[in-house]
Amino acid sequence: MIVNELKNMELFPELINQIKNVDLFSELSEKEMSCEINGDLIELKQGEILFNEGDEARHFYVVLEGTIQAYRIINGQRLTNFTKGMTGGEVPLLLGTHHLANCVALTDAKLLRLDEKSFWTMIGNCETVRTKILANMAERMQQLQLLSFQREKLISLGTIAAGLAHELNNPASAAKRTAENLSKTLHEFDIHSTEMLKWVMFKEEVNKEGFPFQPIADIIQIEGVKMDPLKRSELEDELADWMKEQGVEDPWNIASTLVSVGFTKDNLSKFVKKLVSEHITNFLNWLQKDVEMRLLANELKQSTTRISEVISAMRSYTYMDQAIEKSKINLHEGIDNTLIILNHKLKKKKIKVTKEYGEGIPEVSAYGSELNQVWTNLIDNAIDALADEGNIRIKTYLDGDDHNTVAVEIIDNGTGIPKEIQHRVFEPFFTTKRVGEGTGLGLEISHRIVVNQHHGSIDLFSEPGFTKFRVSLPVDL
Repeated sequence: MIVNELKNMELFPELINQIKNVDLFSELSEKEMSCEINGDLIELKQGEILFNEGDEARHFYVVLEGTIQAYRIINGQRLTNFTKGMTGGEVPLLLGTHHLANCVALTDAKLLRLDEKSFWTMIGNCETVRTKILANMAERMQQLQLLSFQREKLISLGTIAAGLAHELNNPASAAKRTAENLSKTLHEFDIHSTEMLKWVMFKEEVNKEGFPFQPIADIIQIEGVKMDPLKRSELEDELADWMKEQGVEDPWNIASTLVSVGFTKDNLSKFVKKLVSEHITNFLNWLQKDVEMRLLANELKQSTTRISEVISAMRSYTYMDQAIEKSKINLHEGIDNTLIILNHKLKKKKIKVTKEYGEGIPEVSAYGSELNQVWTNLIDNAIDALADEGNIRIKTYLDGDDHNTVAVEIIDNGTGIPKEIQHRVFEPFFTTKRVGEGTGLGLEISHRIVVNQHHGSIDLFSEPGFTKFRVSLPVDL
């Protein structure tokens, strides 16, 4: 750092003209500037530290050239970039605290530095400067409050997720193992029971040394048969009428179960010709109960598997098992986990999600839980913007000539965002939702995470029937 002491500002007319272009001092006369502004001219090389978070605050700064970045140690959060004409350091001086962030030169930079005594003299003697500094302070404090709100929200979410995952994981795993064992037990039960039944139910001429129930086992499609509703109804009526002729009670209920897994009048009537006539009714009733048990076991298995998937997604979504620090992140996994978390909202509106994931997308250096909050905010907004049975398309691809940027697009076919308010969507507390439905912080927080924290960009393109948010992230942060 190069420091040039400024003893008499009147000796630096070129510097006075440069400072006069700074908004803070734009209304001061040259005489006021030469009397009230006393300090040092400092020069920083790119990468040099101006001060660190926690250092004692002793100076007020005015950026004359270059860019200075302010960031927090926690997750590397960038607060803002100070460019030509901007000022900094007033918050800790006015509050009497240590510096609340780190400041480093992103480029070669030149700054005017006032010590604490000169700072207080300046704002005490100059009402115009004092008013502007206090306005700057209010804006900075709002930024800090929003960051604090964001961190508290993430910490709260992580705590809830950790508690839920811990409480649900053990019983969910036990239920999943039970469902798998039940399916296996039912299969073995079928083998043993049919081994006994074949000696009673089949006619003498049937070869009972093999497994005569194999045609039945081959028909059953436990995941269900997809068919046209009219065709299904026709097959159910046909099978029910036939079973009624066989003396089956409540044939309509049994027909519905059997048709759902692939049975028809044709294949069952062909099979029962091998049976002793007095056992045909018992066989059809037994078959329905056997299928129902299999269906219930399969439903239980699917449900417990789904619970395990949600718990796993929750753990991955919040990165609760990892330190809160930058790491290599698979963007597709993060988006998939977010879709699992929001699946209930998607199903409620019957929204179709299409994923167009690019090939060869590398892992990016990022803060995983924060990025997942971005996907949550953007997808949740898309859901809210859609009527029932809308569409959401999620697309990823490598962007830029050097392929060192990954783009994620979240597109919906909702009503769109009016052009006259599009420039305001990233403002804090601005929302197009009805009172009580939105805080106006989702997109603002997303913007901070993408732009400030990950040095990326987030853009909006919208017209009636088409809204696209594009997030661009550097591969290496």
